[in-house]
Amino acid sequence: MDNNTRKMLGLTDENITFPENWLKDTKIKGVTAQLISGSLTYNPTHCEKCGRKNQGEIVKNGTKTTRTQMALFRNTLTYLELKRSRFLCRNCGQTFMAQTPIVARHDHLAKELKYQILLELAQVSSRKSIAQRYFVSDITVLRIQEELAKTYHKSYQTIPQVLCVDEFKSMKSCEGAMSFICVDGTNNRLFEVLEDRRLDKLVQYFMRFPRKARLGVRYLVMDMNASYQQLIKIIFPNAQIVTDRFHIVQQITRSLNQLRIKKMNAFNTSNPEDKKKYRRLKRYWKLILKDSDSLDNRQLAYHSMFKRHLYAQDIIDELLSYDSQLKLAYEAVQLLHYYRKKKDTDG
Repeated sequence: MDNNTRKMLGLTDENITFPENWLKDTKIKGVTAQLISGSLTYNPTHCEKCGRKNQGEIVKNGTKTTRTQMALFRNTLTYLELKRSRFLCRNCGQTFMAQTPIVARHDHLAKELKYQILLELAQVSSRKSIAQRYFVSDITVLRIQEELAKTYHKSYQTIPQVLCVDEFKSMKSCEGAMSFICVDGTNNRLFEVLEDRRLDKLVQYFMRFPRKARLGVRYLVMDMNASYQQLIKIIFPNAQIVTDRFHIVQQITRSLNQLRIKKMNAFNTSNPEDKKKYRRLKRYWKLILKDSDSLDNRQLAYHSMFKRHLYAQDIIDELLSYDSQLKLAYEAVQLLHYYRKKKDTDG
């Protein structure tokens, strides 16, 4: 699954990996549904039970498969089935499971699905009709409404110092194609959901707050959307932009792919040897963009373009031998992947 598909489906957690055939049509409780399969694992920084920092005492201890109901995609019921790593802390002897920001702990509804239901609640719609539209129970809609009432108190006097902003696909009844969500970065509580993410609508909303409150915003955590950068200049002049890691990875991956295309198109395809290199770079583009840790180097397979059996890493090495600049860029991207996973910003 490429980064654009991840973003479209709301699956931006970089700790989740997907197999080649990650989507299948099925029936769940008699309803036609799309089932997305993936795996979730990472290196925990500490034990969730005793709080001890991980210095080698936390090890993997099997897996557990969970199923999360996602936001509707093409008006179809969609589930994410994750094989999650279970970890054992040798210090306290307790186990805990890998978590993802896509869904809250112990919840079976994705956060984005809840956001869509919240938008529906703001419209003139009955709970029953919302429940039917999103394949949930009336009680579930009521529970989401009550959760909102506990955490969300409308006030135009204060704004959190850290604002995490993002966008998600709107309902058909909304004016804009994409909606806007804003979360307090200090406590992960919902701050606002707006049905239109366009800049003029955001400016109109945030200008309701006093200037003193807007000047108090220190950080805006966001993707690389240029319109949000304009929001900084107009509304939050004292804030600094913090780009979340997923969008950094997305940007460097896109840049590497653009370089691959540039080098590929530089070959003279009327020359047989150059044409061979051109076709290989075009055919195996996904391998170049992959994190090297996710390459399958256990399977030796025959590749007709090379006319021999090769491991995935052998193909990468061959492709990178065609251009020194492409090789240097690939190694730089892999180094960034390494430090991202290790969370070592000093690297």
